[in-house]
Amino acid sequence: MDLLICGALIEARSCERFAAIAPKLEEPLRGFYTGLAEAEARHFEIYLDFAVRMAADDAIGTRKRELAELEAELIETPDAQFRFHSGVPAGSG
Repeated sequence: MDLLICGALIEARSCERFAAIAPKLEEPLRGFYTGLAEAEARHFEIYLDFAVRMAADDAIGTRKRELAELEAELIETPDAQFRFHSGVPAGSG
């Protein structure tokens, strides 16, 4: 269940990035990135749906919140090593 929730969070962040980039681009790239954002949104929903199916009880809501809070902390705190889905590089803020 955790892997599916983490996958959903990754897909959600990708969706946000593609949706933020798309309006700044000219066609045909704008349409391409808009399509990527839509695909990532579908993937997000699929991962969450699978996680809900695997959950034995209502624990998914609690676990989703816990993992989202951890993800937010990782995104917002400086990181000495650059990672694709990590936060602010150390010394840049």
